[in-house]
Amino acid sequence: MSPRLRIAREITGEEHELLRVMASDVAMDERTRKRARAILAFLESKKTSVAAERSDLSVSTVRKTIRRFNESGWPGLITVPSPRGGDFLSRYDQGYWAERLARAYLDSSREYRAIPYGTSRSEPFTDLQTFREYAINEFLLQAWSAGQRWKRPDLLLVPRRFLRQQAGNDMWTPDLKHWDNERCSSFVAQAAAAVEVETSLWQVARSTVSLSFTVKDEDLQALRAWVAANGVPLYILQVFYDEAHALAFSRMELLIGSNAPAGRKVLAKVDRFTHKATYMIPLTEGVRLGHVPEPDVQGRVWKAPNGRVTVYGRLEGSHIGVEDRDVLESLAAGRLGHEYND
Repeated sequence: MSPRLRIAREITGEEHELLRVMASDVAMDERTRKRARAILAFLESKKTSVAAERSDLSVSTVRKTIRRFNESGWPGLITVPSPRGGDFLSRYDQGYWAERLARAYLDSSREYRAIPYGTSRSEPFTDLQTFREYAINEFLLQAWSAGQRWKRPDLLLVPRRFLRQQAGNDMWTPDLKHWDNERCSSFVAQAAAAVEVETSLWQVARSTVSLSFTVKDEDLQALRAWVAANGVPLYILQVFYDEAHALAFSRMELLIGSNAPAGRKVLAKVDRFTHKATYMIPLTEGVRLGHVPEPDVQGRVWKAPNGRVTVYGRLEGSHIGVEDRDVLESLAAGRLGHEYND
């Protein structure tokens, strides 16, 4: 007779909450939800039959799920498919490049530092393990904010004096993107502004079409919830191939709302590249931050578990030139808003 199956590890309160979120409809695929429901049901009942019934899995699959959980904890329950080809990898790297430029620009403020807070963008993926690490941290960010239905903005503008108080110097960068909301709360409370970085591979100087700030409708409610809960001014920072522009989120809300100024109301449109409903706010509603010199291009290689190799290009280097110090300092301090282009 085989030994009775059991959860062979201590479950902390935090891990139990992660399992509960994982079992819900928050950013999880159906297979992951079923596995989490199976573990929760087994923890409660100690019976594989009950876990199978509540999760809609077979008893044998429940047993495999319990063994996986014993070996790897909650991360072992997450389904992480391979990235969806070169387009996904290239867009991810494009976002990483844009965020680095935005962060360096904002870090040149005399009074504030730009601290990574939202997405877990990192160096390019080279294999499934590095992609899995990214996917797990993305789930954590979503799980920590599940109750509030937040989307954390990419960057927080934190006073340098506060960083000096915490660590003795203002070059310390706390690892907020790997900290839960409670641990981040003191930094959010001190933040003067938050920034969501968007990117678009267009040359503003040569474009023959009207360019815009872009915010997906699916992100809008979650960003609204974050702003409402935390009271920190939010900005959209749009990085193009040759320029960067900023838009106050409050101005965007005005332009898409029922009280928009005559002739300036913006409706959501389906983006022809992402196929998602997106608000496209004219660049004239924001403010230009600076010129972006021509970046370098590097070739990257992704090696999938099945042996398929994807080769794609990524942008490397460059910066956002500081053309107006007052604009930079006003943005970093959360004061840049309705005073321009009215």
